[in-house]
Amino acid sequence: MTDLALVASSKCSRGPWHAARKVRSVAVLGSTEVDFRQAQLPEGVTEVALYSIFGANHVIVNPDMPVTVTGLSLLGSRTVKRSLARQMPPPTAKSLRISGMSIFGSLSVRDIP
Repeated sequence: MTDLALVASSKCSRGPWHAARKVRSVAVLGSTEVDFRQAQLPEGVTEVALYSIFGANHVIVNPDMPVTVTGLSLLGSRTVKRSLARQMPPPTAKSLRISGMSIFGSLSVRDIP
């Protein structure tokens, strides 16, 4: 499992990196940015759990990456800004399953930085 946790600060993960099958990010009074554009993902579905309390979690993905976003926002926000896909990815493609919980915080998923 890949963990990113912080309190009252910010963290940015960019560039080439190896993601575990489960990635977890916790932001309390701070912000995290997880960039999957150059990440080496395992085969199948990678589960990403994002938690923010008075903080923000930002996720950047490739435009052709299949992504599912679920979660709960309590007095917070959740936004997904993606480009239109040119074609459907194959069912065996690597994909992300993002679940987020934000309390007085925000979660954003986008493919354009």
